[in-house]
Amino acid sequence: MVYSRIMADEQEITSDESAAAEPEIEADESPEQEAEKEPDESAAAEGDGDEAGCPVRMGDSDDLMCGRKLHVAPDGTDEEPVCLMHSKDPDKQSGPLFDTFWSEFERILEAAEENEAHFEGFVFPQIDLRGRKFQAICRFDHATFTQDTDFCEVTFSRDAIFSEADFTQGASFYSATFTQDADFRLAIFEQVTDFSDATFTKDADFRLAIFKQGTSFNDATFTKKADFSEAIFKQNTYFCEATFTQDATFWEATFTQDANFSLAAFTQEAYLSRATFTQDADFDRATFMQAARFVETEFHGTANWMRSRFLDQAEFRSTKFEPLVEGEASAVFAFARFSKPSEIVFDDVDLSRALFRNCDVSQVWFTSSVQWGKREGNRGFAVFEEKIPLEQEILEPKIVAHELMFLEGLQRNGQRDYRAVAQIYQQLKKNYDSRLDYWTANEFHYGEMEMKRLAGPTDGPLLGLRRWLHRRLSLIALYRWASDYGNSYGKPMVWLLGILILFAALLSLPGVGLKRQGVKQAETYASVWDVQKSYGENLWTEARLAGKGAITSVDTATFQKSAEYAPAYPWGRVLAIFETLLTSSLFALFLLAIRRQFRR
Repeated sequence: MVYSRIMADEQEITSDESAAAEPEIEADESPEQEAEKEPDESAAAEGDGDEAGCPVRMGDSDDLMCGRKLHVAPDGTDEEPVCLMHSKDPDKQSGPLFDTFWSEFERILEAAEENEAHFEGFVFPQIDLRGRKFQAICRFDHATFTQDTDFCEVTFSRDAIFSEADFTQGASFYSATFTQDADFRLAIFEQVTDFSDATFTKDADFRLAIFKQGTSFNDATFTKKADFSEAIFKQNTYFCEATFTQDATFWEATFTQDANFSLAAFTQEAYLSRATFTQDADFDRATFMQAARFVETEFHGTANWMRSRFLDQAEFRSTKFEPLVEGEASAVFAFARFSKPSEIVFDDVDLSRALFRNCDVSQVWFTSSVQWGKREGNRGFAVFEEKIPLEQEILEPKIVAHELMFLEGLQRNGQRDYRAVAQIYQQLKKNYDSRLDYWTANEFHYGEMEMKRLAGPTDGPLLGLRRWLHRRLSLIALYRWASDYGNSYGKPMVWLLGILILFAALLSLPGVGLKRQGVKQAETYASVWDVQKSYGENLWTEARLAGKGAITSVDTATFQKSAEYAPAYPWGRVLAIFETLLTSSLFALFLLAIRRQFRR
């Protein structure tokens, strides 16, 4: 009882002192001071048990609510009453509310230690966390970043979760380090986004993310799996010199503008199947150490693998190379290196505008469904190096440095480098020959020979005249006129028939003449014409003499030793020798063409 009485007395004394002190406090405090304290009292702190708190769900559990005190925001700011952390109140951008917001942010981090720090759904004002190190699992799910976001050189020691976050202004993660998983699924980046030099030590998940402005992952390092499946890049995107140590997945990703993967390194498999590149896709000097899959990928600009290295297999199955600009290259494999060429597969692909200069394609697997360009007059297939309009392309204002270098490299001594183009045809011919597809090999054989004909001299006097003569009267030119470089068996037969008819007519001319065995007098058109006979009878006589000439022409072409008729005069014997050479050559070309068409 003594203890109870003492406690009661102490409580009465305390109550009296408090009552006496209250007027002094109220008198000392001004209205402005009360206003300054208002944010601390209303916004960020946890709500009382009996007071309704912020209803925003936090974490993965439906039962975990924010519970902070509701913030009084201007009318129409929030769809429902929420706390300061979740409010869209524009006054958060500066002043007391700004300070209160960041005080609560720091309190959450400190309280979380190495556990989860819940920032789900927060509406962030201007944010500058440059160089910070976060020990907690940072959950920014559904968060909205209303101003420029600066995570430069930040280190996330645990998981960093930004799924469905909305970055309404610029977002910079330059040189940021994600030690554990980085989750940006369904995140929206509405302005310029920078992940240059960022390091992702664990999985990086950007599935279904949307990048509305320019995006850079230059020099980024993905140590584990990098997944950009179904991501959308609406402006220029850069992965220059990025390193993908594990699988890199861009399945069904969409690149609306240029995509640049130059000097990127894919250590494990690269999945770009069913991705869509609306403009140019640049893989210049990229390295694919494992399988590279471009199955059903669509390229509507130029896809450039110039100087790239494929150290393992690569699949281009049902890949669409459909540049929107007429006359523009669809795919560039110039100077590319295939370490396992037989593992490089092109299936159901249109390569009519693909460039393979200085790229060994002699063992690359081209299936029967591959489409090549057609030569005019249906004279075989044509690679695009032969047809690309060099002058127009070089003057194209959009052309970039490596394309200019490639196109300039196709020219030598003021003309197209036909020898380099011939090398491509030669490799393709060898490719199809090795697979016993002789019909297709013949198509490329024509191109190879045609390039050799067009190449001609490159220096020396009278260069123009010598080129003209080489392209029209050289042996290789005659080879073309006679049999389409051994591809046509019909052409030499037509020429052979024409030669026989021509010499049949020539052998009965005066000064040449035909002489029957055992008869000394030669017969010519003039000698058999008898003015005493009618015109019709003379014509019939001339026709019979022409028939004898035809028989003699055939005998000469077939090397008959005991022919009934033979040339009577020296000029006739010269014609016979000349006919023998021509008919023998044409018959040999006929047999060669037959063999090329039907060999097994």
